[in-house]
Amino acid sequence: MPVQNEIFRGERLLLAREFWGITQKDLGDRIAASGAFISHCENGKKVPTLDFAKACAEELKFNLSFFYRKIDDPFAEKECSFRHRRSTPEKAKAQIRAHATLLGMVIERLRTSFKFPAANVPKFPVSSFEEIEQAAEGVRLYWGLGNDAPIWQVGRVLERAGVIIVRHFVKTSKVDAFSREGKTTLIFLNEEISSTSRWNFDLGHECGHLVMHSGIETGDIETEAQADKFASAFLMPRRAFAREFRLAPFSWSHVFDLKRRWHTSAAAIVRRAYDLQLIGAAEYRRHYQYMSFKGWTKGEPCEPDFQDPELLETAFDALGREVELTLNALCSDLGFTEETFLRVTGKEIPMRDSKKAQIIEFKFA
Repeated sequence: MPVQNEIFRGERLLLAREFWGITQKDLGDRIAASGAFISHCENGKKVPTLDFAKACAEELKFNLSFFYRKIDDPFAEKECSFRHRRSTPEKAKAQIRAHATLLGMVIERLRTSFKFPAANVPKFPVSSFEEIEQAAEGVRLYWGLGNDAPIWQVGRVLERAGVIIVRHFVKTSKVDAFSREGKTTLIFLNEEISSTSRWNFDLGHECGHLVMHSGIETGDIETEAQADKFASAFLMPRRAFAREFRLAPFSWSHVFDLKRRWHTSAAAIVRRAYDLQLIGAAEYRRHYQYMSFKGWTKGEPCEPDFQDPELLETAFDALGREVELTLNALCSDLGFTEETFLRVTGKEIPMRDSKKAQIIEFKFA
């Protein structure tokens, strides 16, 4: 229960409402208030009564205390990049940003018990195809990957660089992935996408935004195309890929051998070959037509094994077992209900007895 001098934070009402995808009118209908009054509360023009705040908490599935704290790290639109169709409604993007902001709160609380890797993503501004190739090669060298071999665990590479990867996502088919650069840098992946090779490409695409587009508004045709080019170059370095592509005449058997080695889709391999002028435009179009005929544009064979993100999974698994912080304490500290916590994180954590407090540092094998 808030004390008398605490201030209702309208931005938190907006955050909670957008997270559940509820309009001002819909919320107003549920709690006997006008949409206009809710708008005034969200932008700070009105101070709501306690019963109004309680009603919002009940309908939006947060504890009352949630609405009486500042948002320390809001996910601003300019910090966020979406891999999406241009027809994606703004409501869906707002819901994803709200989800990510709430997850950022979870992560910040977890930092008191876990030492996550520091953000370590190099920046390469680009303006040409050649500069994108150089940026991808530069990032691989910066992270000690070299440019002669595939990346077997793309997600682990990014998490080592302090980018937290989340597989839980707002249910929509119009957004493949989302990334944010800021105090908490993360990448959301749409769990409704079943293709592992597509996930790998999405990770490369969002990595491209983090590397090339810091402080730049993304989502237009140019920045999305640049991120696609970066993903191709990052996952399939030009010299090594060209050398292996030329080892045999074009055949689908050879393409799927390359897919198994490079952990990228056949479609991405064919496109990469075209971009590097290893095949001509007419041949590229014929190959794409064949992939469409075979149904591979909706789902390819020979998918690589799925690799779960590790950082949050490890932290959640340790709650109440290796650190004193428990699920109940975490939910209480954040002002979440358990239902909201599970919706935010996608992870149900069993109750465990607490042990002596300690800070857990993540180390990768």
